[in-house]
Amino acid sequence: MREQLLKRNQAVSCKHDVCKRQTELWYFMNVEENTMTRKTVTRALEWLRPLGISLTLYFAYYLGRDSRAQFHIMGPIIVMIMSGTVAFESLVLGEAASEKIGYPPNRAYQIQSGLANLATAVTALLVYALEWGSFAEATIVTAMLIFFALSALNHLASAVMANNMKPANLTRPAVALLLTGLLLPPMLAALKQ
Repeated sequence: MREQLLKRNQAVSCKHDVCKRQTELWYFMNVEENTMTRKTVTRALEWLRPLGISLTLYFAYYLGRDSRAQFHIMGPIIVMIMSGTVAFESLVLGEAASEKIGYPPNRAYQIQSGLANLATAVTALLVYALEWGSFAEATIVTAMLIFFALSALNHLASAVMANNMKPANLTRPAVALLLTGLLLPPMLAALKQ
């Protein structure tokens, strides 16, 4: 992009070193601003997830007349929130998301992981919108819980073996346990009904 800006300035007959320096300064300021915005969004997602889950649980218990109806609301929507935001972080926020967790940036892996999470979120949307039933809802919730449990083990290993003590890395195992505790009992109740 820097080269494109320099060429554009040259095309408008800006042959002075001052114009080139101004363009370079603008480019670096814009990159820094973009990086700060991405970091802010990744931090905001850490608060958006629990807020979204809390609201989903509230409305599931408020609107659901029985355990099956409650799980129909909470299961797929929590999957959409969790897997959807993880997909967004992986696909859009890239390096800022890696830095927050304490992982080295690896765009190829991030994109692959992001697409897998996006597929899970879209499947949860289909299960919910097309009303495929409690067993489909339980399947997509179970797939998400297994992914986050395995991911939690990976984060724990990163903390122990690589001394990755970033708060976002350390909270991942607790979040996986919390999600399991929140979703497993209502899921089992819905399947028994």
